[in-house]
Amino acid sequence: MESFKSPVARLARLFQTSRDAWKAKALDKQRRLRAAQVKIRDLEASRAQWKERALAAEAEAARRDAEPTPGAEADEPEATAQRLARLPPAGHHHSLLVMQLTLQMYLKAGLGSRGVPRVLQLLAPWFAVGVPAYTTVLNWVYRGGLAVLQRPPERREDWIYVVDHTIALGTAKCLVILGIPASRLVETGYRPRHQAMQVLAVEVTEHSTGAWVATVLYEVAQRTGRPVQIVADHGSDLLKGITLFQQNHAPDCVETDDISHRIATRLKADLTADERWNGFLAHARATLASFQQTDLAFLLPPRQRTKARFMHFDAQVEWAQQVLAYADRGDFSAIRRPCVLSVAAWEHLRGRLGATRVQPLHALIGPRYPDKTALSQALQAASDLTLDALDDAFWDLADTGRARFLEGFAWVKSYRDDLVVYAQMMEQSKAIQTFLKSEGLHAGVCEPLRATLAPPAALTPRATDFTNRILEQVAREAAKIPSGQTWLASSDIIESVFGKYKTFTSRSPLKEVGRLVLAIPAFLTDLTTGVIGDAMASVRTLDVEHWVKTHLGDSMLARRRQAFRALLADRETA
Repeated sequence: MESFKSPVARLARLFQTSRDAWKAKALDKQRRLRAAQVKIRDLEASRAQWKERALAAEAEAARRDAEPTPGAEADEPEATAQRLARLPPAGHHHSLLVMQLTLQMYLKAGLGSRGVPRVLQLLAPWFAVGVPAYTTVLNWVYRGGLAVLQRPPERREDWIYVVDHTIALGTAKCLVILGIPASRLVETGYRPRHQAMQVLAVEVTEHSTGAWVATVLYEVAQRTGRPVQIVADHGSDLLKGITLFQQNHAPDCVETDDISHRIATRLKADLTADERWNGFLAHARATLASFQQTDLAFLLPPRQRTKARFMHFDAQVEWAQQVLAYADRGDFSAIRRPCVLSVAAWEHLRGRLGATRVQPLHALIGPRYPDKTALSQALQAASDLTLDALDDAFWDLADTGRARFLEGFAWVKSYRDDLVVYAQMMEQSKAIQTFLKSEGLHAGVCEPLRATLAPPAALTPRATDFTNRILEQVAREAAKIPSGQTWLASSDIIESVFGKYKTFTSRSPLKEVGRLVLAIPAFLTDLTTGVIGDAMASVRTLDVEHWVKTHLGDSMLARRRQAFRALLADRETA
Protein backbone atom coordinates (compact mmCIF):
# COMPACT_ATOMS: atom_id res chain seq x y z
CA MET A 1 0.00 0.00 0.00
CA GLU A 2 2.94 2.30 0.60
CA SER A 3 3.64 2.38 -3.14
CA PHE A 4 0.24 3.94 -3.86
CA LYS A 5 -0.06 7.72 -3.43
CA SER A 6 -3.88 7.81 -3.39
CA PRO A 7 -5.76 7.72 -0.07
CA VAL A 8 -6.57 4.29 1.30
CA ALA A 9 -10.35 4.87 1.24
CA ARG A 10 -10.23 5.73 -2.46
CA LEU A 11 -8.07 2.72 -3.25
CA ALA A 12 -10.50 0.43 -1.43
CA ARG A 13 -13.40 1.73 -3.53
CA LEU A 14 -11.39 1.20 -6.75
CA PHE A 15 -10.39 -2.35 -5.80
CA GLN A 16 -13.99 -3.20 -4.88
CA THR A 17 -15.28 -1.85 -8.22
CA SER A 18 -12.67 -3.83 -10.16
CA ARG A 19 -13.52 -7.01 -8.26
CA ASP A 20 -17.23 -6.62 -8.94
CA ALA A 21 -16.58 -6.03 -12.65
CA TRP A 22 -14.45 -9.21 -13.01
CA LYS A 23 -16.99 -11.18 -10.99
CA ALA A 24 -19.78 -10.06 -13.33
CA LYS A 25 -17.71 -11.06 -16.36
CA ALA A 26 -17.05 -14.51 -14.87
CA LEU A 27 -20.73 -15.07 -14.10
CA ASP A 28 -21.69 -14.00 -17.62
CA LYS A 29 -19.15 -16.40 -19.14
CA GLN A 30 -20.51 -19.23 -17.01
CA ARG A 31 -24.06 -18.49 -18.14
CA ARG A 32 -23.01 -18.47 -21.81
CA LEU A 33 -21.04 -21.70 -21.32
CA ARG A 34 -24.05 -23.43 -19.77
CA ALA A 35 -26.28 -22.17 -22.58
CA ALA A 36 -23.81 -23.51 -25.20
CA GLN A 37 -23.67 -26.89 -23.45
CA VAL A 38 -27.46 -27.12 -23.43
CA LYS A 39 -27.58 -26.14 -27.10
CA ILE A 40 -24.94 -28.74 -28.06
CA ARG A 41 -26.82 -31.39 -26.10
CA ASP A 42 -30.07 -30.51 -27.86
CA LEU A 43 -28.40 -30.43 -31.28
CA GLU A 44 -26.77 -33.82 -30.73
CA ALA A 45 -30.09 -35.28 -29.67
CA SER A 46 -31.79 -33.71 -32.68
CA ARG A 47 -29.05 -34.94 -35.01
CA ALA A 48 -29.34 -38.48 -33.67
CA GLN A 49 -33.12 -38.34 -34.03
CA TRP A 50 -33.01 -37.09 -37.62
CA LYS A 51 -30.24 -39.56 -38.51
CA GLU A 52 -32.35 -42.40 -37.14
CA ARG A 53 -35.35 -41.19 -39.11
CA ALA A 54 -33.28 -40.81 -42.28
CA LEU A 55 -31.85 -44.33 -41.99
CA ALA A 56 -35.30 -45.70 -41.31
CA ALA A 57 -36.63 -43.85 -44.33
CA GLU A 58 -33.82 -45.23 -46.52
CA ALA A 59 -34.50 -48.75 -45.28
CA GLU A 60 -38.21 -48.32 -45.92
CA ALA A 61 -37.54 -46.94 -49.40
CA ALA A 62 -35.24 -49.85 -50.15
CA ARG A 63 -37.87 -52.29 -48.90
CA ARG A 64 -40.55 -50.67 -51.06
CA ASP A 65 -38.26 -50.72 -54.08
CA ALA A 66 -37.51 -54.39 -53.50
CA GLU A 67 -41.20 -55.34 -53.21
CA PRO A 68 -43.23 -55.69 -56.39
CA THR A 69 -45.90 -53.08 -57.00
CA PRO A 70 -49.44 -54.48 -56.34
CA GLY A 71 -51.11 -55.38 -59.61
CA ALA A 72 -47.83 -55.35 -61.54
CA GLU A 73 -45.31 -58.03 -62.38
CA ALA A 74 -42.35 -58.48 -60.09
CA ASP A 75 -39.17 -56.65 -61.08
CA GLU A 76 -36.20 -58.52 -62.43
CA PRO A 77 -33.66 -59.52 -59.72
CA GLU A 78 -30.94 -57.57 -61.52
CA ALA A 79 -33.00 -54.39 -61.51
CA THR A 80 -33.73 -54.79 -57.80
CA ALA A 81 -30.06 -55.33 -57.06
CA GLN A 82 -29.14 -52.23 -59.04
CA ARG A 83 -31.60 -50.09 -57.07
CA LEU A 84 -30.24 -51.40 -53.78
CA ALA A 85 -26.66 -50.78 -54.97
CA ARG A 86 -27.44 -47.06 -55.28
CA LEU A 87 -28.17 -46.91 -51.55
CA PRO A 88 -25.50 -46.74 -48.84
CA PRO A 89 -25.18 -49.65 -46.40
CA ALA A 90 -26.40 -49.00 -42.88
CA GLY A 91 -24.09 -46.60 -41.08
CA HIS A 92 -22.32 -45.47 -44.27
CA HIS A 93 -22.49 -42.29 -46.31
CA HIS A 94 -21.43 -43.62 -49.74
CA SER A 95 -23.48 -46.00 -51.86
CA LEU A 96 -22.46 -49.55 -52.69
CA LEU A 97 -21.78 -48.51 -56.29
CA VAL A 98 -19.31 -45.86 -55.13
CA MET A 99 -17.65 -48.44 -52.88
CA GLN A 100 -17.43 -50.92 -55.75
CA LEU A 101 -16.01 -48.32 -58.15
CA THR A 102 -13.49 -47.21 -55.53
CA LEU A 103 -12.30 -50.74 -54.80
CA GLN A 104 -12.05 -51.57 -58.50
CA MET A 105 -9.92 -48.48 -59.12
CA TYR A 106 -7.60 -49.32 -56.24
CA LEU A 107 -7.37 -53.11 -56.60
CA LYS A 108 -7.80 -53.63 -60.35
CA ALA A 109 -6.70 -50.40 -62.02
CA GLY A 110 -3.71 -49.87 -59.72
CA LEU A 111 -4.56 -46.34 -58.59
CA GLY A 112 -3.23 -45.38 -55.18
CA SER A 113 -5.41 -44.53 -52.20
CA ARG A 114 -4.89 -40.82 -52.92
CA GLY A 115 -5.29 -41.23 -56.67
CA VAL A 116 -8.75 -42.81 -56.41
CA PRO A 117 -10.38 -39.74 -54.77
CA ARG A 118 -8.72 -37.47 -57.34
CA VAL A 119 -10.19 -39.47 -60.22
CA LEU A 120 -13.62 -39.57 -58.60
CA GLN A 121 -13.43 -35.83 -58.05
CA LEU A 122 -12.76 -35.37 -61.77
CA LEU A 123 -15.76 -37.56 -62.59
CA ALA A 124 -18.08 -35.81 -60.12
CA PRO A 125 -19.24 -33.03 -62.52
CA TRP A 126 -20.50 -35.65 -65.02
CA PHE A 127 -21.58 -38.49 -62.74
CA ALA A 128 -23.28 -38.44 -59.37
CA VAL A 129 -20.49 -40.15 -57.45
CA GLY A 130 -19.28 -39.50 -53.94
CA VAL A 131 -15.64 -38.79 -53.22
CA PRO A 132 -14.32 -40.76 -50.23
CA ALA A 133 -11.21 -39.72 -48.33
CA TYR A 134 -8.02 -41.70 -48.99
CA THR A 135 -8.22 -43.20 -45.51
CA THR A 136 -11.73 -44.39 -46.31
CA VAL A 137 -10.44 -46.10 -49.47
CA LEU A 138 -7.90 -48.08 -47.46
CA ASN A 139 -10.47 -48.84 -44.76
CA TRP A 140 -12.79 -50.38 -47.35
CA VAL A 141 -9.93 -52.47 -48.74
CA TYR A 142 -9.03 -53.79 -45.28
CA ARG A 143 -12.63 -54.55 -44.34
CA GLY A 144 -13.37 -56.21 -47.65
CA GLY A 145 -10.19 -58.31 -47.50
CA LEU A 146 -10.80 -59.40 -43.91
CA ALA A 147 -14.40 -60.32 -44.70
CA VAL A 148 -13.26 -62.52 -47.59
CA LEU A 149 -10.47 -64.06 -45.50
CA GLN A 150 -12.88 -64.95 -42.68
CA ARG A 151 -15.47 -66.41 -45.05
CA PRO A 152 -15.66 -70.18 -44.36
CA PRO A 153 -14.47 -72.22 -47.37
CA GLU A 154 -16.52 -74.99 -48.89
CA ARG A 155 -15.68 -78.32 -47.31
CA ARG A 156 -14.55 -80.72 -50.03
CA GLU A 157 -12.37 -83.75 -50.56
CA ASP A 158 -10.53 -82.49 -53.66
CA TRP A 159 -8.86 -79.26 -52.56
CA ILE A 160 -5.50 -78.38 -54.13
CA TYR A 161 -3.31 -76.03 -52.09
CA VAL A 162 -0.78 -73.64 -53.61
CA VAL A 163 1.62 -72.52 -50.86
CA ASP A 164 4.42 -69.99 -50.70
CA HIS A 165 5.91 -67.15 -48.69
CA THR A 166 5.53 -63.56 -49.77
CA ILE A 167 8.52 -61.60 -50.96
CA ALA A 168 10.78 -60.58 -48.10
CA LEU A 169 9.66 -57.31 -46.53
CA GLY A 170 11.19 -56.41 -43.19
CA THR A 171 11.77 -59.15 -40.64
CA ALA A 172 8.37 -60.82 -41.01
CA LYS A 173 7.39 -63.49 -43.52
CA CYS A 174 3.85 -64.06 -44.65
CA LEU A 175 2.66 -67.57 -45.54
CA VAL A 176 -0.17 -67.53 -48.07
CA ILE A 177 -2.24 -70.62 -48.94
CA LEU A 178 -4.44 -70.48 -52.01
CA GLY A 179 -6.90 -73.21 -52.85
CA ILE A 180 -8.86 -74.52 -55.82
CA PRO A 181 -10.94 -77.70 -56.14
CA ALA A 182 -9.39 -80.23 -58.53
CA SER A 183 -12.74 -80.59 -60.31
CA ARG A 184 -12.54 -76.97 -61.45
CA LEU A 185 -9.11 -77.22 -63.07
CA VAL A 186 -10.44 -78.30 -66.45
CA GLU A 187 -12.58 -75.19 -66.86
CA THR A 188 -9.54 -73.01 -66.07
CA GLY A 189 -7.35 -74.81 -68.62
CA TYR A 190 -5.05 -75.87 -65.74
CA ARG A 191 -3.91 -72.23 -65.60
CA PRO A 192 -6.26 -70.73 -63.00
CA ARG A 193 -6.64 -66.97 -62.86
CA HIS A 194 -6.95 -64.87 -59.73
CA GLN A 195 -10.74 -65.10 -59.41
CA ALA A 196 -10.58 -68.92 -59.63
CA MET A 197 -8.49 -69.13 -56.44
CA GLN A 198 -9.65 -68.78 -52.86
CA VAL A 199 -7.45 -67.45 -50.08
CA LEU A 200 -7.43 -70.08 -47.36
CA ALA A 201 -4.81 -68.60 -45.04
CA VAL A 202 -2.66 -65.50 -44.57
CA GLU A 203 -0.32 -66.07 -41.64
CA VAL A 204 2.55 -63.82 -40.57
CA THR A 205 5.58 -64.84 -38.52
CA GLU A 206 9.12 -63.70 -37.91
CA HIS A 207 10.44 -67.27 -37.66
CA SER A 208 9.08 -69.66 -40.28
CA THR A 209 9.87 -73.26 -39.39
CA GLY A 210 8.70 -76.57 -40.73
CA ALA A 211 6.65 -77.24 -37.60
CA TRP A 212 4.91 -73.87 -37.90
CA VAL A 213 4.09 -74.47 -41.58
CA ALA A 214 2.70 -77.92 -40.73
CA THR A 215 0.51 -76.38 -38.02
CA VAL A 216 -0.92 -73.81 -40.42
CA LEU A 217 -1.62 -76.49 -43.03
CA TYR A 218 -3.39 -78.63 -40.42
CA GLU A 219 -5.56 -75.71 -39.27
CA VAL A 220 -6.55 -74.96 -42.87
CA ALA A 221 -7.30 -78.63 -43.57
CA GLN A 222 -9.59 -78.69 -40.54
CA ARG A 223 -11.77 -76.09 -42.28
CA THR A 224 -11.56 -77.28 -45.89
CA GLY A 225 -11.05 -81.02 -45.65
CA ARG A 226 -7.75 -82.75 -46.35
CA PRO A 227 -6.13 -81.60 -49.61
CA VAL A 228 -5.26 -84.04 -52.39
CA GLN A 229 -2.26 -82.01 -53.66
CA ILE A 230 0.04 -79.29 -52.36
CA VAL A 231 2.10 -77.35 -54.93
CA ALA A 232 5.06 -75.32 -53.68
CA ASP A 233 8.67 -74.52 -54.42
CA HIS A 234 11.26 -76.47 -52.46
CA GLY A 235 12.03 -73.90 -49.79
CA SER A 236 13.49 -75.73 -46.81
CA ASP A 237 10.84 -74.73 -44.26
CA LEU A 238 7.99 -75.27 -46.71
CA LEU A 239 9.23 -78.70 -47.75
CA LYS A 240 9.74 -79.78 -44.15
CA GLY A 241 6.35 -78.44 -43.10
CA ILE A 242 4.54 -80.20 -45.96
CA THR A 243 6.36 -83.43 -45.15
CA LEU A 244 5.34 -83.21 -41.47
CA PHE A 245 1.76 -82.47 -42.47
CA GLN A 246 1.70 -85.51 -44.76
CA GLN A 247 3.19 -87.79 -42.13
CA ASN A 248 0.92 -86.71 -39.28
CA HIS A 249 -2.36 -85.73 -40.90
CA ALA A 250 -2.64 -86.45 -44.64
CA PRO A 251 -0.64 -89.48 -45.82
CA ASP A 252 -2.59 -89.57 -49.11
CA CYS A 253 -1.83 -85.93 -49.95
CA VAL A 254 0.56 -85.49 -52.90
CA GLU A 255 3.31 -82.88 -52.76
CA THR A 256 4.61 -81.70 -56.14
CA ASP A 257 7.25 -79.17 -57.00
CA ASP A 258 6.52 -76.10 -59.09
CA ILE A 259 7.81 -76.80 -62.60
CA SER A 260 9.15 -73.25 -63.02
CA HIS A 261 11.29 -73.51 -59.88
CA ARG A 262 12.38 -77.02 -60.84
CA ILE A 263 13.65 -75.85 -64.25
CA ALA A 264 15.29 -72.79 -62.67
CA THR A 265 17.10 -75.09 -60.23
CA ARG A 266 18.32 -77.24 -63.14
CA LEU A 267 19.52 -74.17 -65.02
CA LYS A 268 21.33 -72.93 -61.94
CA ALA A 269 23.13 -76.26 -61.63
CA ASP A 270 24.14 -76.17 -65.29
CA LEU A 271 25.11 -72.51 -65.64
CA THR A 272 26.61 -71.51 -62.29
CA ALA A 273 29.86 -73.32 -63.04
CA ASP A 274 29.84 -72.40 -66.76
CA GLU A 275 32.78 -70.04 -67.33
CA ARG A 276 31.41 -68.92 -70.70
CA TRP A 277 28.02 -68.01 -69.19
CA ASN A 278 29.64 -66.16 -66.30
CA GLY A 279 31.88 -64.32 -68.75
CA PHE A 280 28.87 -63.37 -70.86
CA LEU A 281 27.07 -61.94 -67.81
CA ALA A 282 30.20 -60.05 -66.74
CA HIS A 283 30.50 -58.47 -70.19
CA ALA A 284 26.80 -57.54 -70.12
CA ARG A 285 27.14 -55.88 -66.69
CA ALA A 286 30.21 -53.92 -67.80
CA THR A 287 28.49 -52.78 -70.99
CA LEU A 288 25.42 -51.66 -69.07
CA ALA A 289 27.56 -49.63 -66.67
CA SER A 290 29.72 -48.07 -69.39
CA PHE A 291 27.14 -47.05 -71.98
CA GLN A 292 23.93 -46.35 -70.06
CA GLN A 293 24.27 -42.59 -70.58
CA THR A 294 25.55 -42.63 -74.16
CA ASP A 295 24.13 -42.85 -77.67
CA LEU A 296 24.21 -46.67 -77.37
CA ALA A 297 21.77 -46.74 -74.45
CA PHE A 298 18.93 -48.02 -76.66
CA LEU A 299 20.90 -51.22 -77.34
CA LEU A 300 21.89 -52.02 -73.76
CA PRO A 301 21.19 -55.41 -72.12
CA PRO A 302 18.44 -55.75 -69.50
CA ARG A 303 19.47 -55.24 -65.92
CA GLN A 304 20.36 -58.52 -64.28
CA ARG A 305 18.20 -59.68 -61.40
CA THR A 306 19.61 -60.35 -57.96
CA LYS A 307 16.80 -62.80 -57.11
CA ALA A 308 15.17 -65.55 -59.19
CA ARG A 309 17.64 -64.73 -61.97
CA PHE A 310 17.61 -68.27 -63.42
CA MET A 311 13.83 -68.04 -63.79
CA HIS A 312 14.40 -65.07 -66.10
CA PHE A 313 17.69 -65.92 -67.81
CA ASP A 314 15.93 -65.91 -71.18
CA ALA A 315 15.90 -62.08 -71.15
CA GLN A 316 19.70 -62.00 -71.47
CA VAL A 317 19.77 -64.66 -74.18
CA GLU A 318 17.05 -63.00 -76.25
CA TRP A 319 18.81 -59.65 -75.98
CA ALA A 320 22.09 -61.12 -77.24
CA GLN A 321 20.31 -62.81 -80.16
CA GLN A 322 18.69 -59.52 -81.13
CA VAL A 323 22.04 -57.71 -80.95
CA LEU A 324 23.63 -60.32 -83.24
CA ALA A 325 20.73 -60.04 -85.70
CA TYR A 326 21.14 -56.25 -85.68
CA ALA A 327 24.86 -56.61 -86.39
CA ASP A 328 24.24 -59.13 -89.19
CA ARG A 329 21.71 -56.81 -90.85
CA GLY A 330 24.46 -54.21 -91.21
CA ASP A 331 22.24 -51.14 -90.90
CA PHE A 332 23.60 -48.96 -88.09
CA SER A 333 21.72 -45.80 -88.99
CA ALA A 334 19.80 -45.91 -85.69
CA ILE A 335 23.05 -44.98 -83.94
CA ARG A 336 22.94 -41.74 -85.98
CA ARG A 337 26.58 -41.65 -86.93
CA PRO A 338 27.57 -40.56 -90.51
CA CYS A 339 29.43 -42.61 -93.10
CA VAL A 340 32.73 -41.11 -94.30
CA LEU A 341 35.22 -42.25 -96.90
CA SER A 342 38.24 -41.87 -94.67
CA VAL A 343 41.84 -42.09 -95.77
CA ALA A 344 42.13 -45.50 -94.12
CA ALA A 345 39.03 -46.76 -95.97
CA TRP A 346 40.32 -45.39 -99.30
CA GLU A 347 43.72 -47.05 -98.79
CA HIS A 348 41.99 -50.32 -97.95
CA LEU A 349 40.17 -50.24 -101.29
CA ARG A 350 43.36 -49.29 -103.14
CA GLY A 351 45.17 -52.25 -101.59
CA ARG A 352 42.37 -54.65 -102.61
CA LEU A 353 41.34 -53.27 -106.01
CA GLY A 354 44.36 -51.39 -107.26
CA ALA A 355 45.25 -47.71 -107.49
CA THR A 356 43.84 -47.24 -110.99
CA ARG A 357 40.24 -48.19 -110.09
CA VAL A 358 40.25 -46.40 -106.72
CA GLN A 359 42.06 -43.17 -107.71
CA PRO A 360 38.81 -41.39 -108.81
CA LEU A 361 37.43 -41.83 -105.30
CA HIS A 362 40.15 -39.73 -103.74
CA ALA A 363 38.04 -36.60 -104.22
CA LEU A 364 35.28 -38.11 -102.03
CA ILE A 365 37.47 -38.37 -98.97
CA GLY A 366 36.08 -36.31 -96.08
CA PRO A 367 32.41 -35.48 -96.85
CA ARG A 368 29.81 -37.02 -94.53
CA TYR A 369 26.94 -39.14 -95.78
CA PRO A 370 23.85 -39.92 -93.69
CA ASP A 371 23.95 -43.70 -94.19
CA LYS A 372 25.57 -46.58 -96.07
CA THR A 373 23.21 -46.29 -99.00
CA ALA A 374 24.13 -42.67 -99.66
CA LEU A 375 27.87 -43.38 -99.48
CA SER A 376 27.54 -46.45 -101.75
CA GLN A 377 25.67 -44.43 -104.37
CA ALA A 378 28.33 -41.73 -104.27
CA LEU A 379 31.13 -44.28 -104.72
CA GLN A 380 29.35 -45.99 -107.62
CA ALA A 381 28.68 -42.68 -109.33
CA ALA A 382 32.36 -41.74 -109.21
CA SER A 383 33.82 -45.11 -110.29
CA ASP A 384 33.00 -48.58 -111.60
CA LEU A 385 32.94 -50.15 -108.13
CA THR A 386 30.14 -52.60 -107.27
CA LEU A 387 28.59 -53.22 -103.88
CA ASP A 388 30.38 -56.58 -103.68
CA ALA A 389 33.70 -54.74 -103.66
CA LEU A 390 32.78 -53.00 -100.39
CA ASP A 391 33.60 -55.68 -97.83
CA ASP A 392 33.13 -55.69 -94.06
CA ALA A 393 36.65 -54.41 -93.46
CA PHE A 394 35.85 -51.35 -95.60
CA TRP A 395 32.66 -50.61 -93.70
CA ASP A 396 34.49 -51.02 -90.37
CA LEU A 397 36.57 -48.02 -91.50
CA ALA A 398 33.90 -46.00 -93.32
CA ASP A 399 30.71 -46.53 -91.29
CA THR A 400 31.22 -44.65 -88.02
CA GLY A 401 27.89 -46.04 -86.74
CA ARG A 402 29.22 -49.56 -87.24
CA ALA A 403 32.48 -48.62 -85.54
CA ARG A 404 30.55 -47.15 -82.62
CA PHE A 405 28.45 -50.31 -82.39
CA LEU A 406 31.53 -52.52 -82.34
CA GLU A 407 33.01 -50.31 -79.64
CA GLY A 408 30.22 -51.34 -77.31
CA PHE A 409 29.07 -54.76 -78.54
CA ALA A 410 31.85 -56.47 -80.48
CA TRP A 411 32.23 -58.88 -77.56
CA VAL A 412 28.77 -60.35 -78.20
CA LYS A 413 30.01 -61.92 -81.46
CA SER A 414 32.46 -64.08 -79.53
CA TYR A 415 29.52 -65.79 -77.79
CA ARG A 416 27.61 -66.64 -80.99
CA ASP A 417 28.14 -70.42 -80.68
CA ASP A 418 27.43 -70.42 -76.94
CA LEU A 419 24.20 -68.52 -77.49
CA VAL A 420 22.97 -71.29 -79.77
CA VAL A 421 23.24 -73.71 -76.84
CA TYR A 422 21.68 -71.30 -74.36
CA ALA A 423 18.84 -70.48 -76.75
CA GLN A 424 18.05 -74.18 -77.22
CA MET A 425 17.99 -74.70 -73.46
CA MET A 426 15.72 -71.68 -73.13
CA GLU A 427 13.34 -72.86 -75.86
CA GLN A 428 13.15 -76.38 -74.45
CA SER A 429 12.46 -75.14 -70.94
CA LYS A 430 9.75 -72.78 -72.20
CA ALA A 431 8.13 -75.54 -74.26
CA ILE A 432 8.07 -77.89 -71.25
CA GLN A 433 6.55 -75.24 -69.01
CA THR A 434 3.95 -74.20 -71.58
CA PHE A 435 2.80 -77.78 -72.11
CA LEU A 436 2.57 -78.70 -68.43
CA LYS A 437 0.85 -75.44 -67.48
CA SER A 438 -1.80 -75.92 -70.17
CA GLU A 439 -2.26 -79.70 -69.97
CA GLY A 440 -1.70 -80.28 -66.27
CA LEU A 441 0.33 -82.97 -64.52
CA HIS A 442 -0.74 -86.60 -64.82
CA ALA A 443 0.84 -90.04 -64.83
CA GLY A 444 1.21 -90.34 -68.62
CA VAL A 445 2.29 -86.79 -69.37
CA CYS A 446 5.87 -87.51 -70.46
CA GLU A 447 5.10 -89.13 -73.82
CA PRO A 448 2.89 -86.36 -75.25
CA LEU A 449 5.27 -83.80 -73.75
CA ARG A 450 8.28 -85.34 -75.49
CA ALA A 451 6.39 -85.32 -78.79
CA THR A 452 6.02 -81.53 -78.63
CA LEU A 453 9.72 -80.88 -78.07
CA ALA A 454 12.47 -80.49 -80.64
CA PRO A 455 14.01 -83.89 -81.51
CA PRO A 456 17.49 -84.69 -80.14
CA ALA A 457 18.94 -84.62 -83.67
CA ALA A 458 18.08 -80.90 -83.90
CA LEU A 459 19.74 -80.05 -80.57
CA THR A 460 23.29 -79.71 -79.34
CA PRO A 461 24.47 -82.46 -76.99
CA ARG A 462 24.30 -80.13 -74.02
CA ALA A 463 20.74 -79.03 -74.78
CA THR A 464 19.74 -82.68 -75.26
CA ASP A 465 21.22 -83.64 -71.90
CA PHE A 466 19.46 -80.68 -70.24
CA THR A 467 16.12 -81.71 -71.77
CA ASN A 468 16.50 -85.31 -70.66
CA ARG A 469 17.25 -84.27 -67.08
CA ILE A 470 14.15 -82.08 -66.95
CA LEU A 471 12.00 -84.86 -68.39
CA GLU A 472 13.31 -87.26 -65.76
CA GLN A 473 12.26 -84.84 -63.03
CA VAL A 474 8.85 -84.37 -64.65
CA ALA A 475 8.40 -88.14 -64.75
CA ARG A 476 9.18 -88.40 -61.03
CA GLU A 477 6.64 -85.67 -60.20
CA ALA A 478 4.01 -87.14 -62.55
CA ALA A 479 4.37 -90.59 -60.95
CA LYS A 480 2.97 -89.14 -57.71
CA ILE A 481 -0.39 -88.29 -59.34
CA PRO A 482 -3.06 -91.01 -59.02
CA SER A 483 -4.07 -92.76 -62.22
CA GLY A 484 -6.86 -90.99 -64.06
CA GLN A 485 -6.26 -87.63 -62.31
CA THR A 486 -4.80 -84.46 -63.80
CA TRP A 487 -3.66 -81.83 -61.30
CA LEU A 488 -1.60 -78.64 -61.17
CA ALA A 489 1.98 -78.57 -62.41
CA SER A 490 2.84 -75.02 -61.44
CA SER A 491 2.43 -72.49 -58.65
CA ASP A 492 2.65 -69.54 -61.05
CA ILE A 493 -0.68 -68.25 -59.78
CA ILE A 494 0.72 -67.48 -56.34
CA GLU A 495 3.76 -65.77 -57.88
CA SER A 496 1.33 -63.61 -59.84
CA VAL A 497 -0.54 -62.80 -56.63
CA PHE A 498 2.68 -61.76 -54.92
CA GLY A 499 3.64 -59.63 -57.92
CA LYS A 500 0.38 -57.73 -57.67
CA TYR A 501 0.73 -57.43 -53.89
CA LYS A 502 4.15 -55.88 -54.49
CA THR A 503 2.53 -53.04 -56.45
CA PHE A 504 0.63 -52.07 -53.30
CA THR A 505 3.58 -52.35 -50.90
CA SER A 506 5.82 -50.33 -53.25
CA ARG A 507 3.84 -47.22 -52.27
CA SER A 508 4.50 -47.72 -48.55
CA PRO A 509 7.15 -45.49 -46.96
CA LEU A 510 8.66 -48.44 -45.07
CA LYS A 511 8.83 -51.91 -46.60
CA GLU A 512 7.24 -54.48 -44.33
CA VAL A 513 4.47 -57.04 -44.15
CA GLY A 514 1.62 -54.87 -42.87
CA ARG A 515 -2.12 -54.61 -43.04
CA LEU A 516 -1.94 -54.36 -46.82
CA VAL A 517 -1.76 -58.18 -46.89
CA LEU A 518 -5.54 -57.93 -46.56
CA ALA A 519 -5.52 -56.62 -50.12
CA ILE A 520 -4.63 -60.15 -51.30
CA PRO A 521 -8.01 -61.74 -50.48
CA ALA A 522 -9.69 -58.53 -51.66
CA PHE A 523 -8.29 -58.53 -55.21
CA LEU A 524 -8.67 -62.31 -55.56
CA THR A 525 -12.43 -61.94 -55.13
CA ASP A 526 -15.06 -60.64 -57.51
CA LEU A 527 -16.19 -57.71 -55.39
CA THR A 528 -19.84 -57.39 -56.37
CA THR A 529 -22.10 -54.96 -54.55
CA GLY A 530 -23.56 -57.90 -52.65
CA VAL A 531 -20.13 -59.05 -51.45
CA ILE A 532 -19.19 -55.49 -50.49
CA GLY A 533 -22.47 -54.96 -48.63
CA ASP A 534 -21.98 -58.17 -46.64
CA ALA A 535 -18.39 -57.18 -45.87
CA MET A 536 -19.34 -53.74 -44.57
CA ALA A 537 -22.09 -55.28 -42.45
CA SER A 538 -20.01 -58.11 -40.98
CA VAL A 539 -16.59 -56.45 -40.48
CA ARG A 540 -16.03 -53.24 -38.53
CA THR A 541 -12.97 -51.05 -38.44
CA LEU A 542 -12.42 -52.30 -34.88
CA ASP A 543 -12.32 -55.86 -36.25
CA VAL A 544 -9.55 -54.85 -38.67
CA GLU A 545 -7.58 -53.23 -35.86
CA HIS A 546 -7.99 -56.35 -33.71
CA TRP A 547 -6.79 -58.60 -36.57
CA VAL A 548 -3.79 -56.37 -37.20
CA LYS A 549 -2.87 -56.27 -33.53
CA THR A 550 -3.22 -60.06 -33.20
CA HIS A 551 -1.40 -61.06 -36.38
CA LEU A 552 1.00 -58.19 -37.09
CA GLY A 553 1.48 -55.99 -34.04
CA ASP A 554 2.69 -52.41 -34.31
CA SER A 555 3.91 -51.39 -37.75
CA MET A 556 7.41 -50.03 -38.35
CA LEU A 557 5.90 -46.65 -39.19
CA ALA A 558 4.02 -46.54 -35.87
CA ARG A 559 7.19 -47.45 -33.97
CA ARG A 560 9.14 -44.86 -35.93
CA ARG A 561 6.66 -42.15 -35.02
CA GLN A 562 6.75 -43.19 -31.38
CA ALA A 563 10.55 -43.16 -31.36
CA PHE A 564 10.78 -39.69 -32.92
CA ARG A 565 7.84 -38.16 -31.08
CA ALA A 566 9.93 -36.95 -28.13
CA LEU A 567 12.50 -35.39 -30.48
CA LEU A 568 9.80 -33.55 -32.43
CA ALA A 569 8.19 -32.34 -29.20
CA ASP A 570 11.51 -30.94 -28.01
CA ARG A 571 11.96 -29.06 -31.29
CA GLU A 572 8.48 -27.53 -31.05
CA THR A 573 9.06 -26.27 -27.52
CA ALA A 574 12.59 -25.04 -28.19
